[in-house]
Amino acid sequence: MIMVVKFSHTFMYSTVTAIAAAALFYALSSGRMAVLEAYTINDTYLGSVFVLMLALLIGLAVWPKVLEKRQ
Repeated sequence: MIMVVKFSHTFMYSTVTAIAAAALFYALSSGRMAVLEAYTINDTYLGSVFVLMLALLIGLAVWPKVLEKRQ
């Protein structure tokens, strides 16, 4: 039961961090899309999904160590 609670906390923190990173990427790349014609809206969307998945995987690896040190 304790492992389930720890995983849920880790997954929650990782998800929030990943969504924040993807939102930041989307906001920054939207401005670039308006300036440069080389980037399309699809590039921005797919890049945001890529950043979301990558940040989620990295967060699942990093957050357990951070939460363990906090206790």
